[in-house]
Amino acid sequence: MLYLVILKMGPHKKNQCDYFIEIFDSHCNETDNHTLLQEIIENRKTFISNQLGESNIGNLADLFSTQAAKDIIGKQASPTLPKHYFLIEQVALRLFGCLLSCWTELEIFRTIKNSTLTIIQNADNAHHTYNSPVINEHFHYEIVADIALDTRLFHTEFCDQPLRLSDAIVLINIATFIKEHQWYEMLGMLNISSKGEHFILYQFNDKSAYPNIISSALINSAPTSRNWLFFDDFFQSSKWQPIHQSYSILNLECATKISTTLGKSQLMNKSSDDIEKSIFSSILDHKKVCEAIRLTVSGSKSKANFYLYLAQKGLANALKESGRDVVFTIIEKPAMVLFYQSMNIDTPEASPYLFTSAQDINKNGVVTYKGIWLLKNATLAFNQYNFKEYNVKIIGLRKLLRNH
Repeated sequence: MLYLVILKMGPHKKNQCDYFIEIFDSHCNETDNHTLLQEIIENRKTFISNQLGESNIGNLADLFSTQAAKDIIGKQASPTLPKHYFLIEQVALRLFGCLLSCWTELEIFRTIKNSTLTIIQNADNAHHTYNSPVINEHFHYEIVADIALDTRLFHTEFCDQPLRLSDAIVLINIATFIKEHQWYEMLGMLNISSKGEHFILYQFNDKSAYPNIISSALINSAPTSRNWLFFDDFFQSSKWQPIHQSYSILNLECATKISTTLGKSQLMNKSSDDIEKSIFSSILDHKKVCEAIRLTVSGSKSKANFYLYLAQKGLANALKESGRDVVFTIIEKPAMVLFYQSMNIDTPEASPYLFTSAQDINKNGVVTYKGIWLLKNATLAFNQYNFKEYNVKIIGLRKLLRNH
């Protein structure tokens, strides 16, 4: 069957890619092996990592772009995989340029296909009630307790047809985090994006009965903190440099109704993971604490900054209204980082974000930050500053940093 795929490929590359993905997915269904491509990638990842040893410190995108990877993938068959896997690898590499890109397109295809089938099968049980608070006049926001149980349909900019909420969020995560920012690690954990508590921001238009999703974020409660991305081994290693803010604990206590058992002197000279774990364990009322990750923003590029502003504003208000006071987060969008840094400089006594650690993961100048959102201060900040004033804060600090 796989040989026929190669023989039947037409002259247009897009058609070839689409055809390969469709036939490959059918092959996986027929053989009941839905992780075949993932097996190839994991095998190659292990082999390349062993060759590089400690010299490799980046993520999957960085690992698969090394010269070691280029010398192996598509050129040397793996001695521990079936022979026909190497043919799949070669075709995927030729069509998509990278195994990870091929895996990404496969999951996009599967998400849309499965959502379409589910909508058809459950058409009689669907409900389409959209009642939620509004910000900036036209944008709705809400927290959904479990998106897996939500039967409403939403449009995304990545698909012509409306999708179930959970599938729409998965598709947006793939298109933004994975396809755009190359966080391929998420491909093996897409199920996390299809269930559980989520924040959503959406907007109606006159052309459709279904709204467009602008933003979403996954919310994890304190009882599941052992599984938080924030405390994952990758984000708790010695490669993360601690950031000491002398007013951190004072702000944590003043900006919330949470009592802590930790003094700021106890944080000095500690590693980043010790600081973060100490802060979390010191908070006595964990019902007011959560993790918010996978904050997505989608839409036209001309409105990207405005949507990012709205997403933060909506998320801060939604979490505050849900009874949360403290949010553990991981961010790397420059606009977000600059706004919080600017606010911390201007009003350190009412800091909206406490930076705890940072790392340039791929050594490419894009710094990822970990920290704690203080919702009392964050909601005040976003409700105080409109989009224009928010931009002024960002641009002002950017100019200041350039001059130094």
